[in-house]
Amino acid sequence: MDKETYSFMCPSGIASFSFRFSDRAMQWLCGTTTDDNGRETSNFTLFGDLLARMALTDDAAKGFHRPLMLSAGQAQYSEEQLSSQWNMGRKRIRNLLATLTDMGLIDTCRSRVASVMTFPCLLQWETSKNDNIDNSVIPHKQREE
Repeated sequence: MDKETYSFMCPSGIASFSFRFSDRAMQWLCGTTTDDNGRETSNFTLFGDLLARMALTDDAAKGFHRPLMLSAGQAQYSEEQLSSQWNMGRKRIRNLLATLTDMGLIDTCRSRVASVMTFPCLLQWETSKNDNIDNSVIPHKQREE
């Protein structure tokens, strides 16, 4: 993939999201991140790009050598792919994902086979077909807080 022409993905098939963000997460989302060429990208755009990878229903991930079966609300990802697409070194990607985890925007689980992220800040979403889907991969108690 050409780093110069990558356009960030936007979630598709979604009419609306319902989130719960901390103050710190909101401040981060309103900021920017600079790539290795000095170009600034909105942090909300980066977060949206991650959300665009999320399975909306139980389904297999697409575009991976070893796709996993994902539950609705999960996304398979690759640090190497994010590094290439976002034009940032893998260490920066790993640090960025750790920051997102610390703020409660994502949770990650890495294994030898694949890496999966969930979105604990995402309570539910409405599909473009008017289906309301609760985020089943976050604990029920967290949804009610």
